[in-house]
Amino acid sequence: MNKKVLLKVLKYIASLGLAFGILYLLFKNQDPVRLVEEIQKVDGKWVVLSMIFGGWAYVSRGLRWIVLIDALGYKSSKWNSISAVSVGYFTNMFIPRAGEISRCTALNQTDKIPVDKLFGTILVERVLDFIFLLFLILLTIALKFNDIFNFYNALQTQQTESTGNSNLLLLIAIIVVLVMSFIFLKKWLKKSSFYDKVLDFIEGLKEGFKSIKNMKRKTAFWLHTFSIWIMYFLMTYICFFSMQETSHLTAGDGLFLLVLGGIGMVIPTPGGVGSYHAIVMIGLSVLGVGTIYLGEGGDPTNPALLFPTIVHVAQTLVAIIMGSIGLLILFVSKKKKNVAS
Repeated sequence: MNKKVLLKVLKYIASLGLAFGILYLLFKNQDPVRLVEEIQKVDGKWVVLSMIFGGWAYVSRGLRWIVLIDALGYKSSKWNSISAVSVGYFTNMFIPRAGEISRCTALNQTDKIPVDKLFGTILVERVLDFIFLLFLILLTIALKFNDIFNFYNALQTQQTESTGNSNLLLLIAIIVVLVMSFIFLKKWLKKSSFYDKVLDFIEGLKEGFKSIKNMKRKTAFWLHTFSIWIMYFLMTYICFFSMQETSHLTAGDGLFLLVLGGIGMVIPTPGGVGSYHAIVMIGLSVLGVGTIYLGEGGDPTNPALLFPTIVHVAQTLVAIIMGSIGLLILFVSKKKKNVAS
């Protein structure tokens, strides 16, 4: 096994260990019997509706990708594009940040579009997603400034007694993984030509923005872009009505949790496992739902922990369902191409 493969394996093991470590800290004092009882009280129709919104976000992202690809002079079928996007999300559940690679590779094999061109469009998507997330962060700050201030205070005032709150350990774990990521990045830069990589990145952006400039269906592109983020918002907001403890929360609260959840998904754990649960739990406690106390004697059925668990499980199911269907469609499409050739 060469060093690069070994490094990737170690990074994946560290990512997996972090996810399970956070989950252990969160659930170690939860009563499993009572937790199941609380889950059974959840109104499933709202969760199913959230899953439908999540699935539509995949569809919108796939259709938007076609508009970008068309602008570069290539053609892709709607089914293949949506399926490739779905496979990308499915891959990200197991290997963080690998979804883009699998997504481009899948579409290359079915529609024969050069991988480097596809990566250019994905770079543009990343920039747009960052801009939208930044806008939502600013909007959230304007609407929920007091809650954000309380969220910051909640992170600053965690107790460290052995019988008290273990959130400090959670924060330390997150800091550790960020430091590890920085170390890995530093080593990568030392072993590679940073200048060449910057040039490749800029060239990719040029190709991507060129596709936006040259696209004929700008209206469709922006409609799908807004659709994606509206679906992301509804995925969280609609689940408020599935639990009595969260049914009173507002659309502004949903926006607040969407931003926090997005930050939680950035932490390099497979599919945001653990990190999403932790940061949304703290956010809900700030909104007056549940608690962030994880020590013995705390709430054995913490609604602030139950809610992100339900949302995350629902969207994981969406990724599995859409990814499985996508794999089947791509397999059939590739087989037809091979027979035709």
